[in-house]
Amino acid sequence: MRPIAFTLRLAGEAVELDGGRYWAETQVVSLGADLPGASDGIDFGEAICRRQLDLWADGSLVQAGEMTFGDDGAVTFRARGTLGASPDPAVRHGTAILEVTGGRGRLAGARGFVTSNFLLADSGELTDHHLGLLFLERPAQEGNAP
Repeated sequence: MRPIAFTLRLAGEAVELDGGRYWAETQVVSLGADLPGASDGIDFGEAICRRQLDLWADGSLVQAGEMTFGDDGAVTFRARGTLGASPDPAVRHGTAILEVTGGRGRLAGARGFVTSNFLLADSGELTDHHLGLLFLERPAQEGNAP
């Protein structure tokens, strides 16, 4: 297994479907450096995160969704976190830990965690900062039999 570390800032919108349940979609607006040579061609610059958020009256939240990275990589995740007030009355501040539950394409078999620190505006605008560490299986070397 080998790690891939990354930071992303995503922006988009969360639309309330009904009483505390939201559909959110964000896409990358900036990214930080990943581990030198460890990205294996994963297109972090094309990241899109789609998820359903369920917000509870006590401020807790759960979410499930998928992050895609270009045309050939995606991870699925589930998360728990909290959402509360911020110093700006028009914006709520939240955090969540996303547990990566699987992947496809270049990210098949991915496991790891992504921390999310986000702002949800009354207008539905969503800004999300991710710090992730994924573990990927090393591809088999040509000429080496398993």
